[in-house]
Amino acid sequence: MRELRALVERGFFFQHITDDGGEIVVVVGSYGWHGFYDRIHIWGESEAVAARERSDHRPFSGNVVWTVDGTTADVARAVLELPAPGTRGAPTIAKCAPNTLWFPRRATG
Repeated sequence: MRELRALVERGFFFQHITDDGGEIVVVVGSYGWHGFYDRIHIWGESEAVAARERSDHRPFSGNVVWTVDGTTADVARAVLELPAPGTRGAPTIAKCAPNTLWFPRRATG
């Protein structure tokens, strides 16, 4: 998928999260900016969610300034189109994170 390749080319790091049986539950990509980080959770080809959070050195702290969900291609495209932090149009106001940004209890790193 060209959108995921574009995220890798931008510098996103991807890893998979498995359940106790070793099955992949979700693929997570992340990219750090100064003061923010972007992440995308891919549950399947038709289900993904992404967010930009303020970075306070506590992963998943809930300081989400932007989210989007939809198909993997649409979500990856939205991340690619999101203005860089500090530039015109970049989101800055924190809001509640959607539940889909949290890992299932059975998932292990």
